[in-house]
Amino acid sequence: MSFLDNMLWGNTYQQYLILIAYILLGITVGKVFYWLSTKIIKVFTSKTKTKLDDIIIENMEKPVVFLIVLAGFYFGFGQLNLSVAAGNFVNQVFVVLFVLSVTWVVINLIDSFIKFYLKPMAAKTKSDLDDQLIPIVRKGIKIVLWIIVLIMLIKKFGIDVSALLTGVGLGGLAFALAAKDMLANLFGGIAILTDKPFKLGDRIKVGDNDGFITEIGLRTTRMRTFDGTQIVIPNSVIADSVLENISREKARRMKITIGVEYSTPQKKMLEAEKILKDIIKKNKKTEDDSLITFNEFGDSALQIMIIYWIKDLDNILAAKHEVNLAIKERFEKAGISMAFPTRTVHLINEKASKPRKKKK
Repeated sequence: MSFLDNMLWGNTYQQYLILIAYILLGITVGKVFYWLSTKIIKVFTSKTKTKLDDIIIENMEKPVVFLIVLAGFYFGFGQLNLSVAAGNFVNQVFVVLFVLSVTWVVINLIDSFIKFYLKPMAAKTKSDLDDQLIPIVRKGIKIVLWIIVLIMLIKKFGIDVSALLTGVGLGGLAFALAAKDMLANLFGGIAILTDKPFKLGDRIKVGDNDGFITEIGLRTTRMRTFDGTQIVIPNSVIADSVLENISREKARRMKITIGVEYSTPQKKMLEAEKILKDIIKKNKKTEDDSLITFNEFGDSALQIMIIYWIKDLDNILAAKHEVNLAIKERFEKAGISMAFPTRTVHLINEKASKPRKKKK
């Protein structure tokens, strides 16, 4: 009797060596397939005109490697003499892993099809609703497929799905109370999709939050701030808040006040008004119309109020910069002096203020 014929847990050493050999073979074949896919198959498919083969290879690569390794384990365990209970358990584990890997492939294929075909088609349409619905559809399909697979696996292990659902129904009231906020966010998301107060890419203000919309979901909306951080806002908060859609404004209203010295003659005041109107009109980033008025007699200056509109919304700061520089330059040339806060201090002579004593 050779060493390999010795028994351990009902199997010979030779059977365990065959098990290890199958496992190593599966891992090796999996790595070889992954190398071929990366170095040869992907290079070939990248040269074709269609994207379909690239999508298939990209989504089939890792699951196929997993199935090859799983096959090595399956045939390896098939060489062992297992009890009926152990054999059934092993078979059920392999079935679960096989079903999960197939589901993985199907979900990835559907998700890639939506990403490479439906999403570009939606981008070409005039409506923004399809652009907002596609991310929701992608998530919805994944959830539905995983629920179906979960129910199949539960039934595979002999669990009564109907009884399980009945038990869930008994706790429905408690669940509904716990899910009140979730339902509020859900209805808020539906309201956003139907009312369309904003779309992807819009800049909005909600409370103290200011940024650009990157994703609209059924439960939350994601915003990218000017600091580069991401804010996740529950849809119920958005539905109950005053929302300002800055992207939909046609022009940004600007209001500034300039103070000129009290010694400025009336003629120069009228000239200042003409200069300001001319600056606003000649600037390509602003609307031609403006409102300029001698507003009030300030504490230390004659106040001129200017209201104008910037139409180039992508260069608001640049437009303000150009207008302010032009005002300073034109006022200096015209000899119009801008005022700064001044204060008159009255000094009292203490000696003079003291009452003199009368001489006797």
